[in-house]
Amino acid sequence: MAHSDEMKAAMFAFFFLDTFPPEEVENVKKRYNAGDADTIKGVKRHCPYFVDTDAYAKGNKDLNSYKICCEVFDYCSFYVQTWFYLVCGGVALLIVIILIVVFFFCCKKRGRGGGEDVESIETSDATEKEDY
Repeated sequence: MAHSDEMKAAMFAFFFLDTFPPEEVENVKKRYNAGDADTIKGVKRHCPYFVDTDAYAKGNKDLNSYKICCEVFDYCSFYVQTWFYLVCGGVALLIVIILIVVFFFCCKKRGRGGGEDVESIETSDATEKEDY
């Protein structure tokens, strides 16, 4: 329920922000860089939800909310998206599984063929030491 309320608040904030003149983007950036607590809190609270808006889906780059969240604070990059982390986790899991399988087959192959080689080496060493 709280997630839904935060998203509604973010959508309202984006709608409200988009009614301001374009110069507001620079003002928000200046306040953020100056360390204004309310601006920082607002950006960190609302911008992650921007990727769920219709403006983001339609690629409307003229809106203040797009300029602030995507261009100024970089919340729209692929490496900030949830799907990117899921793909990275899946790839890492796949690599671990492949390494385990390769390790298993290498050890199994050594165990099967390695014993015969060791015996033949020991036998050849023993025959070399014998005096004829």
